[in-house]
Amino acid sequence: MRIYTRILSILIFATMVQFSCGCASIVKGTTQAIPVSSDPTGADVKIDGNKVGQTPVSVEAKRKNDHLITIEKAGYQPESVGITRNIGGAVYGNILAGGLVGWGVDSISGAEYNLSPKTINLTLKPLTAVSPPAEKSSAEVFIAELKKLDEMHVAKTITDEEYAKMRTALVAKYGSS
Repeated sequence: MRIYTRILSILIFATMVQFSCGCASIVKGTTQAIPVSSDPTGADVKIDGNKVGQTPVSVEAKRKNDHLITIEKAGYQPESVGITRNIGGAVYGNILAGGLVGWGVDSISGAEYNLSPKTINLTLKPLTAVSPPAEKSSAEVFIAELKKLDEMHVAKTITDEEYAKMRTALVAKYGSS
């Protein structure tokens, strides 16, 4: 009888662990490493305006948010790349195997997302005497518009359907430029 109680306790514990954790949170984590390189090397790398190192470097980005990676080096034009989040395929398996609790954990932590592009490799263009003043890059505009859209969605000024359509339209318009 004692062995059955022990086995039952182990099964209950294992079930509780399964339903209290999100699968993607465990398997993928809440951040994603994005290798960033440039030609020439030694360029400053910023994520969302915060310097994180010099190329080549691997940037740890939170999966929950869209990001802007900027690469700058004296004597060269700065370049920016938009990093966008997309729902990963593991989410659907998690809903089936882990239930709504597992999906909820992944959703809150951001682990349900994959970031794109997965790597960044840019060739910086030298500044010339006639280089026009720097304008906001399309990547900067793209990420700013995504952030505004996210704020509208969180504030419930747009529906989930409107959010999905508008986000899809922005991604189609700007891509991962």
